[in-house]
Amino acid sequence: MKKKLITIISAVLAGMLMLGTFAGCDLISADNEADMAQVVAEVNIAGDSESLNLALERLAGKSELESEVSSSLDKILFTDEIYKRDLVAYFLSYGYNYLQSNSSSYADAFESIMNDLVQRKIIVQFATLYYLNEGEVLVDRDFIDFPDNGYTATGEGDALRMDSAVSVDSYLSAIESVDSSASSDERAIKGLELFLTEDEIKYAQYQVKQSINSAIDSYEEQIIAAEEDSTSTEETRTTPTGANETDTYYPVDASGDLNYDIYTGFNNASDCGEYEKVDGSTNFTRKQAYVRFLNVLNQNFLLARSEATGDITDITSLAYYDIELRSQYETLLINKFNATVALGNTSEADDFLSKYTSMMQEQSIAGTDVVSTMDSVSDTSFLLYTPANRTYGFVYNILLPFDADQTLEVTRLQNMYGSETVEYYAARQSLFEDIVATDQRSSWFNGSEDYSFDATENGMTAGTDYYDNGSNSDYLFFKDSFVAQGTRVADGIDRYTGKYPYNGTVEPRDDGSYYLKANELTIDEFIDEMESYLNFAVDSDAASNRASGSNNSAFSDDDVSFIKDNEINYEKMIYYKGSVAGVSAVSNDNYLVESEVSYKALSAFNELMFAYSTDTGCLNTYLGYAISSKEEATDYVKEFEYAAQEAIANGGAGTYYVVGTDYGWHILYVSFVYDGGDVYSGFNYEQRTEEYKGTFSYMFYQAMKSSVSESYSENLIGVIFDRMESSSEIVTKYEDRYSDLTSIGA
Repeated sequence: MKKKLITIISAVLAGMLMLGTFAGCDLISADNEADMAQVVAEVNIAGDSESLNLALERLAGKSELESEVSSSLDKILFTDEIYKRDLVAYFLSYGYNYLQSNSSSYADAFESIMNDLVQRKIIVQFATLYYLNEGEVLVDRDFIDFPDNGYTATGEGDALRMDSAVSVDSYLSAIESVDSSASSDERAIKGLELFLTEDEIKYAQYQVKQSINSAIDSYEEQIIAAEEDSTSTEETRTTPTGANETDTYYPVDASGDLNYDIYTGFNNASDCGEYEKVDGSTNFTRKQAYVRFLNVLNQNFLLARSEATGDITDITSLAYYDIELRSQYETLLINKFNATVALGNTSEADDFLSKYTSMMQEQSIAGTDVVSTMDSVSDTSFLLYTPANRTYGFVYNILLPFDADQTLEVTRLQNMYGSETVEYYAARQSLFEDIVATDQRSSWFNGSEDYSFDATENGMTAGTDYYDNGSNSDYLFFKDSFVAQGTRVADGIDRYTGKYPYNGTVEPRDDGSYYLKANELTIDEFIDEMESYLNFAVDSDAASNRASGSNNSAFSDDDVSFIKDNEINYEKMIYYKGSVAGVSAVSNDNYLVESEVSYKALSAFNELMFAYSTDTGCLNTYLGYAISSKEEATDYVKEFEYAAQEAIANGGAGTYYVVGTDYGWHILYVSFVYDGGDVYSGFNYEQRTEEYKGTFSYMFYQAMKSSVSESYSENLIGVIFDRMESSSEIVTKYEDRYSDLTSIGA
């Protein structure tokens, strides 16, 4: 996910329209269409040449516009208008949160929204002039979503140059290419496209179409629900963070064209590419939903009278669609401009080394809460030092639980013998053999959204492209993340392999749901399955041990006592030990590099955790549960604590233990270990580039660069645009036209 330097309101209204928004809203009187159409502010940065030249000097080192640009300024820039309906729309989307979080008045909320909308117009206008004045578009590759297509490296650091030409002539040709009767939005769209790549244009179009489809979907689901007597009771299963939700995803066909369209019921869903109909959808229910959506547009003054009485079957021909698309284009241009501004940040190696040293010193101070710091570890937050002679670590946890009857028996045994007694533990041992593991991902088929896809129908081969578990199931999940679309490669999901199919029988039904029967695995069968998948994922026979019952375990060895040194012997609770060869040999600096066995193994185990574990608390953690050194107590149950600390201290990264507790079987995988002292060998400035992706130095550089660049960009842009916002020659506000809004609650 790319970094965004500043946050500005994005003007996609479709999600807001799902809620009915203006209709019946206390902020609007019923006969006020004309009122909502009032212009409440106008913006044109050409009105103040002094502020414009100052901005150019600060950002481009030029005191004035090139003659080619200045002579055509009146043709390049048009006065942008902000309407009263915009203020109300964004208040309904953002204002209430602003009121709650800042304890502000309605007046403050509306003025804040007005300032955001004005700033948006100013930045778009200035970015347009800036790029035309420069005659090119240069950006920092780390702050754009599509750096690999439509750009060429300049050979200077992270700078990329957009391939398509940018000139005053091409811009004027673009905005003049539309019909003379075209709206300002249509004209602006043509101009904005000049500064966007093919990927960015398709992505913006997809975002708009998906948002509109989602709004129509919500109405259609209401219509279908009103006609049906039954509802689904499928329990929702957590999905991995980022699954099918990448910022840069859009579906394409084999030729690379956008493969997605808006389904209205006046067309066929089969002609809408990757769009998926809601359950129970028919052409009739879709038309009803679409008409309801149009009615809301009309109520919210977003449908012109001529449109309401004309042909409404093609939504892309409506002015509303142009409003949405222009907004998306503007958002992309704003983000791109910030990526341009980021190039001005000249932080050097010493700046990053200084940050590393400072962070190291802070964490090495005695009394630092290591586990608390571990809990916040991520790609952008780091633990650089742990106390010497202590060993901390992370473990992933797959819980295979006792069933309801077994849980009752556990309670009965506790009441009979008392918990944490030798007699209780001895009696509890026999219960574990009846625990079965089953695939928990049924709701990924039959839940609110179907995430499944048949791998064989997407050109994939079992045993090569994905794991062959012999269950007659070829159903994988998250196609958008793992299957290449046309000319675009799949992004995948961080620390999640994505090649483990549903373990059981899958039979599609005519109604779009699935008949599922999960295979039941004993603990030995599960260990076999786990090790087999780990071996597949790391592309070798790397798991050091194979499931062999309890023959090599103290768990059922009658000669091993439950008492050791007058204390409970928790080693007796451990059923199995294993490890993935080679993981512990990978340095911490390279541990999360995708090609390393360490990354492959933890990604595979993480996927198995999503497939089988009933401990949802460990799902979507960065590296699992933070475990303190064995000299320190934890809040975990004793058997779990002992096994986790032993696996970390004596096994190391890549070790896995199977241990029994009152909850059932826990399969623990040591995902990372802190051995004491410096965690990494240091920060290497030379490893900041893409070829070192996944290394500590790369991630540290990216995290610190984001922080430094964000501060740099916001400070620089803030100084420039604060002046423009306050210039009466640039911004004209008609406060009397929205005074009824700012006076609410006064």
